[in-house]
Amino acid sequence: MTIHLLVVEPNQESRDTLRSHVQRHKIEMSVLYNTESLERRLELEVPSLIVMRHGLPEVDGLAALRRVRSLGYDLPMIIVSRSDDVVDKVLAFELGANDYVVDPHDPRELIARVRNALRSGPPSKAPLHIERNPISFDDFEVDIADRVLARGGVEVPLRSTEFALLVVLASHPMRVLSRVRILNMLRRHCSVTERGLDVVVFRLRAALKLSPMGRQYIKTLRGEGYMFAPDEALPRHGASDGREDGREGGDDVHMLGVVAPIVADERMRFESAARHAL
Repeated sequence: MTIHLLVVEPNQESRDTLRSHVQRHKIEMSVLYNTESLERRLELEVPSLIVMRHGLPEVDGLAALRRVRSLGYDLPMIIVSRSDDVVDKVLAFELGANDYVVDPHDPRELIARVRNALRSGPPSKAPLHIERNPISFDDFEVDIADRVLARGGVEVPLRSTEFALLVVLASHPMRVLSRVRILNMLRRHCSVTERGLDVVVFRLRAALKLSPMGRQYIKTLRGEGYMFAPDEALPRHGASDGREDGREGGDDVHMLGVVAPIVADERMRFESAARHAL
């Protein structure tokens, strides 16, 4: 399997030195100059491992590490820093780093640590940003501890994959989640393939049925991903539903007005990240 390394390093000399070594080991390498576009870069593609600089003004590696873990990504991550302070090392490991390399270092050592981190897998205590407390939306109650979904006090049967997907989506209402990010957030809870995700979404939609206002809870945004849209999260504009005044397709028109600015913002960030990743 090809190893794809994402290196977050502002110093060109350091990038070039590492690239010359990884090419000898048949490792693919892409780079980011700072952490600003890291989140959107991961929306495009999840690498095998991230090597991230920490301690420079333009790169706060530990803050980025915390953010990546909070978003649910559990891929191996190695921090590279000039600081050999034990506090920095402990903090990095507590935030979910797999390894910590102090400069100056030999690129051969870093490559060995990369291979070791890939063998070891993600850190066991890496946090996953999925809500653990019970979740409520409209007339539904999601008991995460007992893995039970109830509507109006009546249990709604779900497969384990459907329940895991519901927790992921309901924890991020009115937010567009890409397929890649959803799959990464599900990975610790169940095994779902790229193609299998469509099936799980279809089954979950069927189980949830329509909202009290007659809407689908899971919106598909072509080329963007999925968005969970309960009635209670929608803005109120005086009229509760377009169908009440006799207009056909009122739900779609209303949702377009809600989703359009969200998608536009997501797309702008997505395209910006793509340009930086080239």
